[in-house]
Amino acid sequence: MNDEISVQELSEILEKDPSTVLIDVREQDEFDDVNLSGQLIPMSEIEDRFAEIPKDGPVYVYCRSGRRSRTAIEFLKSKGYQNCMNVTGGILAWLNEVNPEGRAA
Repeated sequence: MNDEISVQELSEILEKDPSTVLIDVREQDEFDDVNLSGQLIPMSEIEDRFAEIPKDGPVYVYCRSGRRSRTAIEFLKSKGYQNCMNVTGGILAWLNEVNPEGRAA
């Protein structure tokens, strides 16, 4: 799909632009364990809080494995967001492929 991005591609984007908009749709306890310094908007709250997500640029959405973020992307598209990207494999892929030491960005 053209709205998917790999963790390697995201890593390169973050190196160039640390202010990149990241939305983490996991729950608070998952976020507390490890995160990419994104904004936490749990999937359970996305319908009430999506207006907090800027529409004027790319938005990268991730979760644990990519399933919840895929659902979040579809929801955001239904609300008029044009430039949302699902981070394929989520935080698990990030930890396995980008940062195997177990630390986030």
